[in-house]
Amino acid sequence: MKELLSSILVCPNCKKPFSIKEETIWRCGQDGYEVRIHEGKPIFTSMPETAHVYEKVERGPEQGTPWRQANWKFLQNQVSGQDKEALILDVGSGHGDFAQIFANRNYLSVDIVPYPEVDLACDLGEVVPFKENTFDLLVLMNVLEHVYHFHQLLDSLFYLLKPGGSLVIAVPFMIKVHQAPFDFYRYTHYTLQDLAKEHGFEVELLEGYYDPIFFVGEGMRNLKFWVLPKLSRPIRWFARGILIFIEGLINLLKPFIGKGFVKSPDLAKNPAAIGYHLMLRKRVNSVVE
Repeated sequence: MKELLSSILVCPNCKKPFSIKEETIWRCGQDGYEVRIHEGKPIFTSMPETAHVYEKVERGPEQGTPWRQANWKFLQNQVSGQDKEALILDVGSGHGDFAQIFANRNYLSVDIVPYPEVDLACDLGEVVPFKENTFDLLVLMNVLEHVYHFHQLLDSLFYLLKPGGSLVIAVPFMIKVHQAPFDFYRYTHYTLQDLAKEHGFEVELLEGYYDPIFFVGEGMRNLKFWVLPKLSRPIRWFARGILIFIEGLINLLKPFIGKGFVKSPDLAKNPAAIGYHLMLRKRVNSVVE
């Protein structure tokens, strides 16, 4: 277990440090609360039986979809603006897709699935094993759409964040269903603004990621993998030829349309954002409305 994690973990009930620390169990001397330790990892909540467990995929600034690459650049910019001593928690970190960005930082990771890369397994919407105002920066990258009880999670994140601290979010919008069956919501930027206010946050940055070529490509892939296979063979081959021709035309458009870009949704006036990036601030002396 990381020394940093060991020093700040507390009993979720009484918020007192664990006084009894054995190899496989930590126990609160105040109320008897126990947390299981598995391979040096505290397991505060059991993984749901139907949780989506995925294989590790190599990530980096130039890897993955254009949306993922935009996420990387956005998060890197936000983290670089933090003080070197800032305490960071990556919520729903999975296999540590963005862990490289946090190198040499006071960084911890949590997920409901006890992946080898996470520091603790916990559903923060149910259990909060840290004191109030603990973290300087909370990170929620492509997670919010997978949280059914998102109000509870946002309340917990507000509780954990220091006054003046930041919550960084990336959330998709015009993206196919993924990690089924744990893919519950798509949020407009209007909803995201209202949620931030409702949970006591101040919106410091809200930008959409727009990529018409990627958007069209998603539709083409849908046709190729989900529609064409259902057609009879002669029609399927004819349709595939048309699809290849259309793909060629789209490639010719690329130099004119350009790459994806980020912009304020109010200025972009484009209803088809691939997703949104937010940087929310916990106001000093703020109160949840």
